[in-house]
Amino acid sequence: MVRLPPRACVVGLGANLGSPVETFRSALTALRRQVQVVEISALYRSAALGPPQPDYLNAALLLELRSDPLELLALLGRLEQRHGRLRRERWGPRTLDLDILWIGGSALDSPTLTVPHPRLTERAFALLPLLELVPDAIEPASGRPYTKYLPAVKHQEIERLGEPWN
Repeated sequence: MVRLPPRACVVGLGANLGSPVETFRSALTALRRQVQVVEISALYRSAALGPPQPDYLNAALLLELRSDPLELLALLGRLEQRHGRLRRERWGPRTLDLDILWIGGSALDSPTLTVPHPRLTERAFALLPLLELVPDAIEPASGRPYTKYLPAVKHQEIERLGEPWN
């Protein structure tokens, strides 16, 4: 198990258009130029939520947060745009989705960013990669370990892919 950095932050990646693995690699390369990437989860495949569309690939990155979370959010938004992200419909298909899922057990609620991600405990495709990187992660509002939320998502179809992607 990886030792958590002082300001641990987990960012979720998702994509179902184009070549998601290549997009993830490109985004990772760009991120490594600006943030400290500590660990990378495996890839996961899951059915899409929302309108009919291809399955998603998801993963997560454990980062050392060295700036304000809103600066990281802005960086992630620029990376999404650089990789062709268009926001046409809620839960629609996308070339790249980057979400701040969790920051060291702390909470943040601003007009532009809510951490932990508001639907983290409801989505296996975000929860499983987070727990792969930080198995003892705690939900800050309740103080409950995120592992306690796994039964609520066990009905969601998700497949952990054994292939490395980085």
